[in-house]
Amino acid sequence: MNKRQDIIESIAAVPPLPTASAEVIRMIQDPKVPSGKIAQAIEYDPSLTTNVLRLANSSFFGFHRSVSTVKDALFRLGTNQVFQLVVAATVGKMAQTPVNGYDLSSGDLWDHLVGTAIASVKLAQALKLEIPSYTFTAALTHDVGKVVLGTFLEVNAESVRELAYEKKMSFEQAEREVLEIDHAEVGALLLERWNLPEDLVDVVRWHHQPEEYRGKHPRAANVVHVANVLCLMAGVGAGLDALSYKPSPHAMEQLGLEIMLLDDIVYDILSELMETRKLFKLS
Repeated sequence: MNKRQDIIESIAAVPPLPTASAEVIRMIQDPKVPSGKIAQAIEYDPSLTTNVLRLANSSFFGFHRSVSTVKDALFRLGTNQVFQLVVAATVGKMAQTPVNGYDLSSGDLWDHLVGTAIASVKLAQALKLEIPSYTFTAALTHDVGKVVLGTFLEVNAESVRELAYEKKMSFEQAEREVLEIDHAEVGALLLERWNLPEDLVDVVRWHHQPEEYRGKHPRAANVVHVANVLCLMAGVGAGLDALSYKPSPHAMEQLGLEIMLLDDIVYDILSELMETRKLFKLS
């Protein structure tokens, strides 16, 4: 059996989504399910209930009246925000632990995921782009494959980094040579197993190769790609692969993005990261 197949089969060892989270995600994706039923499913899980109420009452949204029930919180936030929260809560617990294989200390990966999510929003705002609602969630989960490879499978990426340096290739190219698969594809396979939407999974799968993306919303793939590289270049939650990436000329051209604008966006990311990590770091 080859390395690629070994890794794919080992993804089954990663813990599944908590039952309550999986049910809420399933309900949110079904337009026939009323919000009352979704609120009821959330209430069965004390942790989810606490996090939904915390988000709904956060100063992040600028509301002046507090809410005390999940039903009111769901009405205030909308199902898209709750979907993001449920995914963030699950991925957050995984990403807060050290990812030794990628030389990421406790919390580094979560900072990077949150930073990339912020950057995706800032890019869209700066360029006045309409992007699909799942773009933020795709950014928030784009590197979950590193957790699978570096923690659950205990892959040591040092040999990958050395190959990338020696052959002057990107880190994910070196991953494919050494492991026969890269962390982007591993992450996409895990999200598929969690039954997340196909459009979101496709963005995660191609976040290093946006020019290869063949889904319905290439703009989402381009935005997440540039947001990710931007955070790595700025050192936001960067590991040993941080200097092995650069923005895809294809993505930059498709977005009409100029290098000068990136400096302003980096400043915005760093300014907002501390407040946002308090909101989404759900321990």
